[in-house]
Amino acid sequence: MSREHPLDGDHLLDGDHPLDGDHPRSRHACAGIEATMGDLLVLFDWNGTIVADADRAQAATNTVLTGRGLAAISAEEFSREFCLPLGVMFTALGVPTDEAPSAERQWNHLMAATTSPARAGAGALLETLRARGARVGVVSAAAAETVWMDLKHLQLDDLLHTVDAGIVDKLTTLASRRGERVRAVYVGDTEYDMVCAVDAGYTAIGVSGGYCQPERLFAAGAEIVIDDLGELIPLLEKKTVHD
Repeated sequence: MSREHPLDGDHLLDGDHPLDGDHPRSRHACAGIEATMGDLLVLFDWNGTIVADADRAQAATNTVLTGRGLAAISAEEFSREFCLPLGVMFTALGVPTDEAPSAERQWNHLMAATTSPARAGAGALLETLRARGARVGVVSAAAAETVWMDLKHLQLDDLLHTVDAGIVDKLTTLASRRGERVRAVYVGDTEYDMVCAVDAGYTAIGVSGGYCQPERLFAAGAEIVIDDLGELIPLLEKKTVHD
């Protein structure tokens, strides 16, 4: 179920870009669906948002910590402590400041060593968005090798118009794409995602069950937090009706 921030109203923000073409796979999978989202840009974070990999991230974090003689953290602690940049998180968890860059590199290497499943409904969501004319992409701070490995493994790579991975400055990347469509939404699972989305002029939609707790997402600017990716299409349809 989705949760709306008590202080925020319904809105999708504006810009402009011509509608581009559809994708054969999307047309086949979603035949008969009316293309009613041609003015919409939907960008997603990757880890914890499209991919259900909070356990992979927690395991990588604990390997980094225990290898430096520090205590492992629980899933609840990970959800509470995770933040970007990763170096800030590792420093807060006791890694010496001068070791933070190597800790971050090790974490990314560990993340790229294994694959994780997609969230339930991720593929169907991307297919539907494309079939209805939305421009769909990923903007992620995760290492590019990890994102592309997951994309190929999950066979989702041909459902995206754009993939920006290994992004150091998510705000700048989001802002550079803001004008591609009239309305723009960014979906993510961390505070960093929500802050960057709002600052870049997107409607920020949080997803629970990822790296951060819902209350952190709301505090960072999420207009709504959903529990299931299947909630996104009805939400966007509702906003289409009211805009």
